[in-house]
Amino acid sequence: MSYDKLNAKMMEMKEEIIGSVRDAISIYSVKGEAEEGAPYGRAIKECLEQTLALGEKLGFKTGNVDNKVGWIEYGEGEEMVGVLGHLDVVPLGEGWTQDPLGGEIVDGKMYGRGVLDDKGPVIGAIYGLKAIRDLGMPIDRRIRVLFGCDEECGSSCVKHYIESGNELPTIGFTPDAEYPLIFCEKAQMFLNVSKKVEKASDVKVLSIEGGTAPNVVTPKCTMIVEGDFDFKATANIDVTKENGNTVIVSNGKGAHGSTPHLGTNAAIQLFYELKNQGIDLGGDLQAMIDFVLAKIGTQTKGEALDIYWADEETGETSCNFGVIKCTEEELYFTLDIRCPKNADVDVVKANVAKAAGSVGMTAEVSQEGKLLYVPKDSELVQKLMKVFESQTGRKEEPLAIGGGTYAKAFDNMVAFGPVFLEDPEVIHQPDECADVEKLMLSFQIAAAAMYELAQK
Repeated sequence: MSYDKLNAKMMEMKEEIIGSVRDAISIYSVKGEAEEGAPYGRAIKECLEQTLALGEKLGFKTGNVDNKVGWIEYGEGEEMVGVLGHLDVVPLGEGWTQDPLGGEIVDGKMYGRGVLDDKGPVIGAIYGLKAIRDLGMPIDRRIRVLFGCDEECGSSCVKHYIESGNELPTIGFTPDAEYPLIFCEKAQMFLNVSKKVEKASDVKVLSIEGGTAPNVVTPKCTMIVEGDFDFKATANIDVTKENGNTVIVSNGKGAHGSTPHLGTNAAIQLFYELKNQGIDLGGDLQAMIDFVLAKIGTQTKGEALDIYWADEETGETSCNFGVIKCTEEELYFTLDIRCPKNADVDVVKANVAKAAGSVGMTAEVSQEGKLLYVPKDSELVQKLMKVFESQTGRKEEPLAIGGGTYAKAFDNMVAFGPVFLEDPEVIHQPDECADVEKLMLSFQIAAAAMYELAQK
């Protein structure tokens, strides 16, 4: 099908759309302190109200679910197409060369926090509704653009939307990931592995600490030993003397928890070097180190933990060692495990718990995300892939990923754009930006997708 009229209508509104994206970017909607009527802080509430006001200005029905989720809707019918985005953003961070709240266009690129993640796509979807309506394009399902306010910090917003008894989409997508389409997001679990120290080390290790989050490969790990400790520095491990203690710093390479093979784990690097230098710390700490080397080591697929699964369609298990915090009183580290479609997550949990128990440690699930899998031959995937190919001329295969997106919030929903695979990774980074022409193309794709999904 040709979407020429729809595309032309979107381009006709280009300046208005870009202006509305700029308005959204101007509000620093990072999560703040909860206040009366502003559960995620004043800035996010302001952005929510501004977006709802845009919907009302354009003549659409709107809804506000306790200042946690807003929605804008067009059409009639019992069934509803959902387009799920979010208005909250991550902190700015350092290193910007352009105004992060300015939405300025420099060399054809629009800069600003949220231009891709996810304010731009939300605004684009709203104008997609306007294009469909203004052209009088017939639809069988209502189309509702939903925008949450807490996606970056746990998605409590959408959980509230569901638990409050609001209408759930029949079918839909989230424009908050990559093209061409993500049909599978692996099941995920964070596990805390820990024990109270019962047998002290022979060497007085004051602390071992490293990692930034469970879903990040440990980029740096520091071990502090009381007194003068005989440890030889290496190319990636520094040794200094501070306040009468020996400070050993292992420098690795961080990577996302879904792709641990792309990083170098600083903690495990340190443990291997202790072994290479013939150092036995003794006690429960050494037992934990031996366990980590034997059951995790440089493996990133959980083979030695007996949690490895492989599926031709959705990939393999991944296992990431993320945060470690050991004191003289307690030993603790985290695992981030992601499983393909054919994995039995209960078996995965049981096998990790059994392995940890062999050295007196417990493994407790601290966070869990379900598998998202929508068959490639489903109405949803088929229609969206048809739209992508028609709008871009590109014939690509849908993706299975280890990461998780907003799509897991609802049944029969997938992640669809706005980032093209060849684009640089700028989301959550300084100088988040989008090529304006590609941004408009993603809005055209979203508009066509909404129209197609609204057909029965």
